[in-house]
Amino acid sequence: MVYTRITQPGAAPKYAYRPGETLLWRLRGTVIPEVWHMSLLTLCVTMAACWCYDTLRVGRKQEALGHTEKLAMNLFKDMERVLQYFTGFVTFILGFFNSIVYNRWWHMRELVGNIVETGQNTALHIAVFFVKEPKNLKLPDDDNSKDPKGEGKEASKTNPDLILYRARRELLRLLALGQALAFQACHRVRDHEWLIRCGLLERDSQEHQALQQLNTPGYNEVFCWYLSKAHFYMESGMVEEKSLSTVLYSQRWAMLCSSNYAEDLMMHLNQQIPMAYTHLLELMTKFYVLITPVALVPSLLWVAIPVAPLVTLFFYGFFRLGTAVLMDPFQTESGFNTQALLTASLLNMESLERNVPLSWVARRRSLKVELGEDVPLLATDFLSGLDKEETVPPAPTPSAQRQISWSQAKPCFPSSTPHKQMSRDDLGEADGLRKRSRVGEKE
Repeated sequence: MVYTRITQPGAAPKYAYRPGETLLWRLRGTVIPEVWHMSLLTLCVTMAACWCYDTLRVGRKQEALGHTEKLAMNLFKDMERVLQYFTGFVTFILGFFNSIVYNRWWHMRELVGNIVETGQNTALHIAVFFVKEPKNLKLPDDDNSKDPKGEGKEASKTNPDLILYRARRELLRLLALGQALAFQACHRVRDHEWLIRCGLLERDSQEHQALQQLNTPGYNEVFCWYLSKAHFYMESGMVEEKSLSTVLYSQRWAMLCSSNYAEDLMMHLNQQIPMAYTHLLELMTKFYVLITPVALVPSLLWVAIPVAPLVTLFFYGFFRLGTAVLMDPFQTESGFNTQALLTASLLNMESLERNVPLSWVARRRSLKVELGEDVPLLATDFLSGLDKEETVPPAPTPSAQRQISWSQAKPCFPSSTPHKQMSRDDLGEADGLRKRSRVGEKE
């Protein structure tokens, strides 16, 4: 499953609409594809029920009904009363269920927005406070930032502005990488090749090798890498000493909040609404829909033929809306467009880096003159990566086995503790316990 091809907050582009425009003729992105088969079934059942009841009605007028026909006639009348009893019950439980599901959907949308907002707030701190020339002209050994003109780290050892630019760019890249991994985790996808094409990850780097070995989504590790590098850059003198403790605290708090928001998202996705509740709702809704054709015929007769499918569309449509459309906004075509969110977040973060503070704009301009070309932008690499199409599939590698749908892979979060990230030893112990429990059940 390719992350760039998953349509996911906001409506996906092909399902977007202008407020106020009519949506009567729209099918894609609506609940109708989920309901039409049940509406067609009720239409057919209603036609058959109308034909049967009309025959019984004529026989009753002629007083020619036998015992079986009278029983069928009473059954039609009784179903009409049963429908009245069930209408209030199904309406209550269906409305309560959809309220829960919509609140769950909206909370996930808020959590996704919080991840983006926390990244932009962190980028604001980078732009405002990481402005001092470093005391030691040296970058950490695991630095993955790209040099302008591709001249390597040696070219930047004598230019403090270039080192500062690379440090700011590297921090933004780690922020975007953490957000991308969090969104991939929500889509049950782990696609490192997409991250590499978009310039958020360097192939065969220490980061890439570490992420390949993880049995977790990886965003918590990236947030920790960000804090480690931010602390290194602070210690090197890029932040004023009087602001050091405040900036470090703000950076730590922002990463903790990002991790918490991502974990809350995973909790929502791994913890379903209780099966007993959903089962009862489905049982009552389908029973109500199936008795509707028979119950409407005594009072409406042939008019029941167009009315019964509309009743099915309403009740069964709201049921499918809650169980199939709103339950998981990361796995439906009309769900959250996280790719657009990530793109907008990266553009906003890099705009802060380029234009804050105003003195940095002039320093970047002088850096452009010295290099003889535009200073490369992280967003440019990201957008170009989105436009790339792989014409030749890459050679199979051990990491390719990990870049599959999480629904098919070994779950990283056991059902008992979906929010906890487990190590390989923990997973091995859990597998051993499950195997021993199965053996005990068989005995």
